[in-house]
Amino acid sequence: MKPIRFYSLTSVLCFTLILLSCQDTIDGEEQAGKLRHMTIEEAKSLFIATHDAEATLYGVKCTPSLRSTADSGEQMYEVEYRDHAGKKIRGMIPFYVRDLGDYLFMIFREQGSTGKIYLVRKSDGKASEIPEEYIPSLSGNNEIIYNKSVNRRSFRPNYIDSEWDFLDIVKDRENNLYYTAIRCNNSGLCPHILYRASPVPGGEFTYKPLSVEHETVWGFCVDGEGNVLYGLAGGQWMRSVRADGEPGELIPTVKKTNADSPVYVCNFVWSSKEGIMALYSFMGDYDEKSYTFTPYHEPRQYLMTLKNGQFEKVREINLPFANNFPTSTNLSYVAGRVIYSHYHAGVTTLVDLSSEKSYSETPCPVQANMVINDQMYYFDKNSFALTRVNIDDGTTTSVFTLDRTGLEGYTVAHILDVSETGILLGTYRMSDKHYLLMRMNVDNEITILKDIEGGGVSLFTTLD
Repeated sequence: MKPIRFYSLTSVLCFTLILLSCQDTIDGEEQAGKLRHMTIEEAKSLFIATHDAEATLYGVKCTPSLRSTADSGEQMYEVEYRDHAGKKIRGMIPFYVRDLGDYLFMIFREQGSTGKIYLVRKSDGKASEIPEEYIPSLSGNNEIIYNKSVNRRSFRPNYIDSEWDFLDIVKDRENNLYYTAIRCNNSGLCPHILYRASPVPGGEFTYKPLSVEHETVWGFCVDGEGNVLYGLAGGQWMRSVRADGEPGELIPTVKKTNADSPVYVCNFVWSSKEGIMALYSFMGDYDEKSYTFTPYHEPRQYLMTLKNGQFEKVREINLPFANNFPTSTNLSYVAGRVIYSHYHAGVTTLVDLSSEKSYSETPCPVQANMVINDQMYYFDKNSFALTRVNIDDGTTTSVFTLDRTGLEGYTVAHILDVSETGILLGTYRMSDKHYLLMRMNVDNEITILKDIEGGGVSLFTTLD
């Protein structure tokens, strides 16, 4: 009996191994040629060089090499794409890339249209394709709801000629990503649903809908804990959703009396250090029981905070707004704080909107328009002058003013990057119409980093 039992067990084991081997082969064949890895681990910045219908993604290993007089040619390399077996994939055309902290949002083009979209882990280049049903969508733009990931400031160094630049994708402290995607239902409607994409071991993601079914999301913001506030299509209502997925009641953006007189208007919503806050204009006092409205002589501005699904007053603000409320062009997240660069009648004030307790108003001689390495600056793109702004006391320090005469014979197409040691430019050389990626440092020395004959740079982004 023992020999029979031995051979039976051996047969089963062999058969199992054969099945597993076949399964591995099948899985391998299915995965062959599918993107699983990008060689971005050493890159400190990325740019897409375009030429006719083609495009190439380049990585720069050491960003300081673009900001010094050192030769950076050996630091620049073409990013490679590999499948699960490590084999190189050819023919992929990069279209768009965005830095999301620990991940990259990467889009490739196929036959003239948007193709596959991936989330790529920056630490090891692991690429996870976003399933078709969860492909991010460009929903309506609700200008009163601001996400710090969307850079629409008055000066944008990172030139991107793509509507995807206006896609809201934000993260919380746990590296969950939030964005909208279109999902059609049985009624035939196809609303923009707010999703949370959560990373799981292995570099993949799980996707969970957060917004109420059938409601089209029209702008949203997220705090560090994962609590969400989103606007509904039409802009007349907002709704909060707790981090555990529990939705709150509707919040009107405009409250009116029975006589149709406005009681208050929501002007702007943002994520602070401690939660979600807003700025409201109140037109008067309204008694809900007697339905009586007592108007103010002038509208009063109040700082509000989201508590238990509704906004509550924190304090009155006496700045002369004159319709110059916070927008995505004058609000910045810097050094863990939320700073609003308020401008009125020739006077600029730095307003700290980080939390209920930290509110302050600090005079400043310039209207800051960009953030570099967690510090605030004003950059004049006409004079190539960079000024550092101290957000604590409003004082300024001149960093540099470059001499543009060295660029005679070139046409500046794009200002791609700005640092305290110089600027990175995309220019056209007038003599031969070549597009040149060049650096200009504080000593006004110009270095040509790459000559892109007949093409250009469609995107440049730093990753550090």
